[in-house]
Amino acid sequence: MSATLHLVAGPPFGVDLFRGVVARLRDKRPDLVVQTHSVVELGASPEAAAAALAGRVAAEDLVVAHALAVPAAAFLAHLGTGARVMLLNGPLRALDPVSRAVVALAGLPAAADTVFLPAPWLAWLRSSAGLRRAVANPYAMDRDTVAALCGPLVADRSRRRALVAYLRALATPWPDPGAAPGELTLFWGDNDRLNPLSIAADVEARRGAGTLRVAPGGRYAWPEEMPWSLADTLSARLPAAPRESQSGANPPITTSTSRLGGQAPSQTPLASKKTKGSGGEKPSRPRSGTPLA
Repeated sequence: MSATLHLVAGPPFGVDLFRGVVARLRDKRPDLVVQTHSVVELGASPEAAAAALAGRVAAEDLVVAHALAVPAAAFLAHLGTGARVMLLNGPLRALDPVSRAVVALAGLPAAADTVFLPAPWLAWLRSSAGLRRAVANPYAMDRDTVAALCGPLVADRSRRRALVAYLRALATPWPDPGAAPGELTLFWGDNDRLNPLSIAADVEARRGAGTLRVAPGGRYAWPEEMPWSLADTLSARLPAAPRESQSGANPPITTSTSRLGGQAPSQTPLASKKTKGSGGEKPSRPRSGTPLA
């Protein structure tokens, strides 16, 4: 049986950050099983989220984490599950200045009912001080896109409280991903001013050549702008199972988002509607780092 691909989204994004990636994989690799997870719903801290995810992954699965889900993936990489971990742009050793400010806001009294109400939170994310700087094309983060990618995390009070709890927990250090005992790779947008390529290159310097692949021109939210680049790399990392091991029709790609309260995730077939960014664009080639095997 083929390994399962787990896509883990971190604040400020929900699982729709990977919508273009999933759509392209559906077209190119219908044999793959893909689960998407919101780290905020997995647990109230990076460590708790990692523990929850550890109960859902198998050896040889591939776990991909982005943004503020990276600290949870760092914990997971140290748990010895046998799963492979891939980190996308996010904090490796410490929070960037913007994330530190957001964590500080989460520490304010009644933050879930003030700062993180949908109107002020999404308005800030849409601004030039927010996610417009997280993409190469600022128009990629228009009102509808920000609402789709970030709105679910603040849609109701229980979700806002879960978001605030996770953000507050980021004030506590997490394990060094560069020291993880298992297989760990990084796929990094090289034009990210918040989490520069140098911090990923430092991990590669300690772990050896082949650890780092570069998404040229990619900024913080590059999986939204360049989903084909991520999807094609992941497809290559997860070869199809031998034909003789497949019985009947290939299983559909499915999504799985954990529910609040630690309940087991549900799996439902993806809708057939194509997602923006899942077309036939050619994947970008890395200009530095070593291509992943």
